[in-house]
Amino acid sequence: MKRLALMMILLSPFLVCDPQLGVETYTVTGLSFATAPVSAQADGSLRLDLGPTTQGAYSLTVKACNVWGCSTAVPFVFSKPSALTAPGAVRLSP
Repeated sequence: MKRLALMMILLSPFLVCDPQLGVETYTVTGLSFATAPVSAQADGSLRLDLGPTTQGAYSLTVKACNVWGCSTAVPFVFSKPSALTAPGAVRLSP
């Protein structure tokens, strides 16, 4: 069970962007769990775990920010599909 949990963490989808010189944080709107600015990675890139999202359609905006202000917002749209249904009619066959 621990192995499955570890795999799920490693396989979570992430919202990412290329490294940006001088970026300190990213402001992401459209996600209920990312209400505070997201710290930039050491190289100035964005890496935000989208695992906590529930199924449905999302329309996000992302801004790169530093001490001088923020960039213009960039839109990003994605959908998280509904959960898989259990297999039916599982049986042995001769």
